[in-house]
Amino acid sequence: MATTVLSIGPFRDVHSIDIFSRKGRKFTVDIYKNKDGFESDVTIIDRVSSVPGSWIFHTEPTSTAASDNFEACIKLINDYLLKVDPQDHIFDVHNPCNCPFLDKPGQERVLSGKGITCPVRVN
Repeated sequence: MATTVLSIGPFRDVHSIDIFSRKGRKFTVDIYKNKDGFESDVTIIDRVSSVPGSWIFHTEPTSTAASDNFEACIKLINDYLLKVDPQDHIFDVHNPCNCPFLDKPGQERVLSGKGITCPVRVN
């Protein structure tokens, strides 16, 4: 006889952003609204490296500004790309569900501050 465990967590508003590298790696940035501000995760889906896989990383800081979390996520993605393939870079940023926490110009400012020039798409 098998036992099933169902775990339900609290509902949180989320801003999901899909980021793609030039060589086909995918990163999903999830910025969550909580009662104290924002926190974020980055999901890495890498099918092109010599050791393919997927990982989820919680980023710091927990902040009152979503832009701080987006910046931390971009740093994590850039650090990952430098480690696995220094010739790869962020190529496209897509907001499939609008921009509830950080608008397109805000995302472009963060990217520009990191030396990244790529399209930021919304829907």
